Amino acid sequence: MRSRTRSALLALALTALPVSSGAQSVFLSELCDPKQNFLTDRFIEIYNAGLSTVDLTGWSVVAIGNGVDIFTWNLSGTIDAGEALVAGDLVTVVAFPVDFADDAWSASNSTWNGKVGDGAKLLGPGAVLVDLIQATGTTFENEDLVRNADITVPNTVYTPSEWTGTAVEFPTQGTPGTHTVSGPPPGPSVTNLVLAPALPASADSVDVSVCVTDSTGTIVTVELNWGTSSGSLPNNIALAAAGGDVYTTVTPIPAQVPGTTVYFEVLATNDVPVVGSLLGQNYQVPFEVSLFQIQGSVPVSPYDGDQVLTGGVVTADFGTHFVIQDGAGAWNGLWAQSAGPMTVGDSVTVRGLITENGISGYTANTLLAQTQVLATAAGAVPSATVINSLGMSAENHEGVLVTVPSVECTNPALGLGEWEVDDGSGAGRVGDLGYAFTPTLGTVYDVTGVGTYTDGDYKVEPRSAADVIWVADAFAPVINVVTVTSDSTLLVSFSEDLDLASSETAGNYSIPGLTVGGATQVSGSAHQVVLDVSPMSPTTYTLTATGVEDLFGNATSGAMLAFEYVDTAPPAGYYDPAEGLTGVALQSALHDIIDMHTVIPYSSTWTSFMTTDDKPNGKVWDMYSDIPGGTPPYEYTFGVDQGGVGGMEGTGYNREHSWPQSWFGGSVSPMDSDLFLLYPTDNYVNGQRGSFPFGEVLTPSWTSLNGSELGSNTYPGYVGTVFEPIDAYKGDFARTYFYMSTRYYQEDAGWPGSPMATGSQMLPWAVAMMLDWHAADPVSQKEINRNGTVFEMQFNRNPFIDRPEFVDLIWSPALSTGPVVAPLAFELLPNAPNPFASATRISFALPSAAHARLSVYDAAGRRVATLWDGMAERGRHDVVWDSRNVAGRPVAAGVYFYRIDAGDHRETRRLVVLR
Repeated sequence: MRSRTRSALLALALTALPVSSGAQSVFLSELCDPKQNFLTDRFIEIYNAGLSTVDLTGWSVVAIGNGVDIFTWNLSGTIDAGEALVAGDLVTVVAFPVDFADDAWSASNSTWNGKVGDGAKLLGPGAVLVDLIQATGTTFENEDLVRNADITVPNTVYTPSEWTGTAVEFPTQGTPGTHTVSGPPPGPSVTNLVLAPALPASADSVDVSVCVTDSTGTIVTVELNWGTSSGSLPNNIALAAAGGDVYTTVTPIPAQVPGTTVYFEVLATNDVPVVGSLLGQNYQVPFEVSLFQIQGSVPVSPYDGDQVLTGGVVTADFGTHFVIQDGAGAWNGLWAQSAGPMTVGDSVTVRGLITENGISGYTANTLLAQTQVLATAAGAVPSATVINSLGMSAENHEGVLVTVPSVECTNPALGLGEWEVDDGSGAGRVGDLGYAFTPTLGTVYDVTGVGTYTDGDYKVEPRSAADVIWVADAFAPVINVVTVTSDSTLLVSFSEDLDLASSETAGNYSIPGLTVGGATQVSGSAHQVVLDVSPMSPTTYTLTATGVEDLFGNATSGAMLAFEYVDTAPPAGYYDPAEGLTGVALQSALHDIIDMHTVIPYSSTWTSFMTTDDKPNGKVWDMYSDIPGGTPPYEYTFGVDQGGVGGMEGTGYNREHSWPQSWFGGSVSPMDSDLFLLYPTDNYVNGQRGSFPFGEVLTPSWTSLNGSELGSNTYPGYVGTVFEPIDAYKGDFARTYFYMSTRYYQEDAGWPGSPMATGSQMLPWAVAMMLDWHAADPVSQKEINRNGTVFEMQFNRNPFIDRPEFVDLIWSPALSTGPVVAPLAFELLPNAPNPFASATRISFALPSAAHARLSVYDAAGRRVATLWDGMAERGRHDVVWDSRNVAGRPVAAGVYFYRIDAGDHRETRRLVVLR
């Protein structure tokens, strides 16, 4: 992706305003819905057809899906004359320039596919509609839709004749970051606007300077029109040449009272005459107010949307945000977006925009945005205000440093790293923005921190470990989870560390219908105990613990938790037809055993998850957020947290096709709802994974809260972006993939394939990696239980969970009797990378041996290179083209085509060479 340098000088002081459609120059110029990698690689482009730079502060691009707004990019910086800027996802499969990148886009655009009601709108400051496209039919599905070159102004009414669509496989077959118009004749260009002073206050008159250039005429006049209403600019000031191309107002704009917004435009006329302009500019004279006045003793600040000049002492610095306070007690604090590192205890003078609109997720939290620190001096942090736990949920403590003494932890895991406390007055929340702490249920703490409202809840955010002080523990341990590890062993997890002697006393545990023969505390995990019990039968049991003490002598008294034992063994004789076989013969026999399973409707898989993927504590078992043996960053409740909003982890769970849908052609039955490949996972992490293959990452570009990583693959055999789950679940996914290659063996005609597989059969590098993962992470009780539960629904099993040795008997070279990874149909795969500058890999697959010729042609149809001309065996073949022609010279940049002729088959694809 491309990174552009923006002028920060006017990011706060100047805001581009919407003007009439005849004068406005910024408009929507391109919408792209590529056929391949569409979730990550869709984009929307805007273009400035004017002669001057436009400040985009306050502007936004809104994607429309099925007639409703589904996603918003809040724009910033400027757009130069003749510049095109792209809004898209943070991580794309095919590399192309993205100027406004948001990684939540890919998780939000499933309904944005170029059909009826889909499109985009461009909004100016104040959410004023500037431009609109909203399809009335199937308009840009699998297409790149571009504004025609003769369109130079926006249109708030969608006009189909202004647009032209072209079918595309990839976004780079469009023109992201470039646009062409045939507009009016060139004239004066007005740029580089500077205010003096740059941030006017109430006592300041303001001089305005611009650079005016003209390559076709002579500048005759430069003038500024201004007023205090956006619809009326009655005052005129001339600008005089000040040296070079710089023009400055001959008299300044007079000083204005606090809160006044000054609107202005600059017009330059040459002797043609053609007028160049810098339209719709403004600056606001800030209100000079205290923090108490900003808060206003009301939930929504009376200065919401206004520039303010204020100050206070820094009480906390959380990196992306800091907090200031100008007095003790309620309504005297304020959260602010960081402008750089802050020092707690400094007294600062700041200027910025007061907002309640959710910048950085702080919806309904009064926030100083676009912060400018104007002065810093030594100060003193005010004393923390003492409140009770109920007061933690009060608006008046937002931004205020508070202390909540002697509060008991009543819930150690609310999700998002937060926990609950109560001193008897009512429950309050503790966050983890500045200090992630794992509390113990029933323990009493003194909690200090800053009040805030984020993610829909009031809370106190401690700044460091010094803000959470242990006071006492008078609460007996609680049984959190009972995990069945075999038909005669249980792993019991308590809420806190246990006394060794009492926890290893078998008589302290009872289970009706069973005998507890032994109890052993887990080494290095003092909150867990392994119980040896008599053999269990499939039913629900209840464990009771009495006399098990924590480290402070608090003993359980009738602590109880029910658990279920499921018979997970396969039916007698289930695998008899496969016994004694190896290699392809074994794979084929297993396929026949597990084929033709009962298909679960995709809409019913939400309900299926409640029994296939429930943790012992009843929560959703999400392998993208769970931390086995540790505390997960968040946990989900079935039904309650279903779906999620994306944009960040912890907002909800959805359904992850661990073998991505696009690899088998989309929403195709029975694969689409096969529970053996479908798992509940965090919405956001699922979006980050997208359709990337699994792999191993050394230097991640992104890491989830449980340690899953996205980045370049380091496992031999594939170069590209991959997703690596945590080690504890690699075996689970490996056995899922072995299942897919067996269940859909010879049933994969038409599957598009992927970097990991041809059809349903994994490529050699993927087989090797999955063999490693299978060996390193053996079958777990979780998998055994899930296998048995899915069997009750689909009436087939994952044989590689029941019989792990089958993996090596099929895929291990030392044990299998023949190759398994082989294509079943003729196929010419997309080259990778594409576009490319030096070399690219082209792959093709043949169902049987044949004479093959693979050639590259230019756009005129001339053959420029022959990459293969001879016999090719059955299977996949990889060829690297070094972008040179038959004479060995590098070809020119541009579009080329590669074609395979093999037997009666012919197929052509397109590639792009960059220089």
